[in-house]
Amino acid sequence: MAAISCFHVKIDGCSVFSHPLSKCFLKGLMNMYPPVPKQVPQWSLSLVLTHMMHKPFEPLASTDISFLSYKVAFLLAITSLRRVGEIAALCCDSPYLDFYPNRVVLRPRPTFLPKVVSRFHMGQKVSLPVFLPCPNSDAEKALHTLDVRRCLLFYLKRTADFRVDRSLFVCFKGPRKGRAASSQTLSRWLVTAIRLAYSAARRDCPLPLRAHSLRAQGASAAFSSGLSLEDICRSAMCSAPSTFIRHYALDVDSSRDAFALSTAHPLNPPVLFLKRVTGNSIRETLSAKYIGCRRRPLASLPSREKADRA
Repeated sequence: MAAISCFHVKIDGCSVFSHPLSKCFLKGLMNMYPPVPKQVPQWSLSLVLTHMMHKPFEPLASTDISFLSYKVAFLLAITSLRRVGEIAALCCDSPYLDFYPNRVVLRPRPTFLPKVVSRFHMGQKVSLPVFLPCPNSDAEKALHTLDVRRCLLFYLKRTADFRVDRSLFVCFKGPRKGRAASSQTLSRWLVTAIRLAYSAARRDCPLPLRAHSLRAQGASAAFSSGLSLEDICRSAMCSAPSTFIRHYALDVDSSRDAFALSTAHPLNPPVLFLKRVTGNSIRETLSAKYIGCRRRPLASLPSREKADRA
């Protein structure tokens, strides 16, 4: 419709897209075929993270560079809650990448334009605290392998010999080896990481898989762990809670246990830990608090309210 509006002459002084008949048609399509949000996770975040603590993703010093790339991209995506395009825009040198004893701070290149170009969305940094900086037990040492700062340091060291681009993620083979990995390449890496984890667990991988599902998984796990919705929206760069409620809220409490997110930083929820999730579903809790839906059976709700609660 937008392409037609660019080349078609105006009708009654209105573009094709803004014409009342077009608006009525699009509204009718939305009523006939309303979007159906996914209510439960398509794949298990707990399973993927558990197998990322072992071969073939570990040890980072000797594993194949492909597995290292998949792991770093996955951990950064699931903890930062950013879109793949925003991750592809991250840079590998100062001042866009800074390592501190207790965290790592990443920033996109100055020329990058996010999906929504506004003062709120432009140039937001990603600050990821260190996860279990001083592990003592074997269990803590195993969980420390999921620390994003540790994985990034290994990744930068092992890609330094063939890196020819300032982008954080670079291709590790083929004619573009050492050059910036595109958003499509990073999406394939994320999907491949999930498939490899399921293969290591000897379980069938759910299909189809989408890299964008990591935003919903990470944000829902963060909310289930007790993080405030305002902090989640800031980390995921959602300007309003309704965006998370309608598009990203999953009932991760339907699983017996899940890797959830906690934080030591006021803006980003990046630290992973294993937590048993119980209580009301995410969508019911958020609807009651932010949309004004009382906890009534779905059968007693109006049709429009049912769609919001579904």
